[in-house]
Amino acid sequence: MRHFSHFWVRFILLGLLISSCRPAVEKKITDEKSKTSPGNAEIEVLNENILSDSLNAEHYYLRSRYYIEQKDINKALADIRKAIQLNENKSDYFVALSDIYLSMERIPNCMEALKRAEELDPANNSALLKLAEVHLILKDYTNTFEYTKRALDLDLINPVAHFIRGYAYMELGDSTLAIRNFQAAADQDQGYYAAYIELGSLYAAQKNSLAAGYLHTAIRIDPNRRDAYYLLAMAYQEEENIPMAVETYEKLIVISPDFKEAYYNLGYINLVYINDFEEAIRYFSKAISLDPKYTDAFFNRGYSHELLGDYANARKDYQKALELVPNYERSISGMNRLDSLAE
Repeated sequence: MRHFSHFWVRFILLGLLISSCRPAVEKKITDEKSKTSPGNAEIEVLNENILSDSLNAEHYYLRSRYYIEQKDINKALADIRKAIQLNENKSDYFVALSDIYLSMERIPNCMEALKRAEELDPANNSALLKLAEVHLILKDYTNTFEYTKRALDLDLINPVAHFIRGYAYMELGDSTLAIRNFQAAADQDQGYYAAYIELGSLYAAQKNSLAAGYLHTAIRIDPNRRDAYYLLAMAYQEEENIPMAVETYEKLIVISPDFKEAYYNLGYINLVYINDFEEAIRYFSKAISLDPKYTDAFFNRGYSHELLGDYANARKDYQKALELVPNYERSISGMNRLDSLAE
């Protein structure tokens, strides 16, 4: 069994709207300070700004954005609440509050904050896009399209709006309009990693050779993310371009050595296409070491043992798969084969 889920990791939309537009810290960080405090300079500047002007709501807002990026939700929430206490008429503050509530899966609170942001500034692009995003999460596609339309009416150069529309069309099963919108997002922002991933994924599902080009572009944009490598490797494997599949999986393992599916698929390739059963066992064993409940890996390692004539270890793996998933049909068939050989 190959692990060819359409897309093993669907993009979490949280943070999408702020990934490239977080406000700059007002007080610039000097080169000297960056050298003396690597990794801490930004938060030091934010803290100093608050100490020097503790009634300035913007300073708390900026520090809240910093904490959101650091996934320090409690501190982010405390700061944005302070910013709103000092100035309850800034739409962006409520958008930031909605980000925090969304990360906490408090959807009603998130929607309440966004509605307040919209009331304060009906032309706030971030608020409109975040409302579209939340409605998409709720699978309310009518409002998803309504809010993205409003955002696009305000600004035609709006790659996030196109991305959200593309995602909605994809979930509705309209791959043509999904591709059209993802392509618009990529055309408007040529560094939009997620758009290239989705284009690659959709074209790969269609067995279209364009998939590889989009996925290679995603890798060029961010060579340290594993999803593009995995999709590309799966696309090569699906079209039985085994050398390129193996090469891509090996690159994936370098950047993500704990990625069990890559080892599993390399095991499958060695088992089915290369017929190197010992190498298959090695890869399946690595996948199992990363996930001791990896049923398919136990079965395929057992089958590799069986093909090598190591029936004792084959039986152990088939039995383990059955312990994990009672009535696992392929293991039952394997055990029956071994029983017939023993007669």
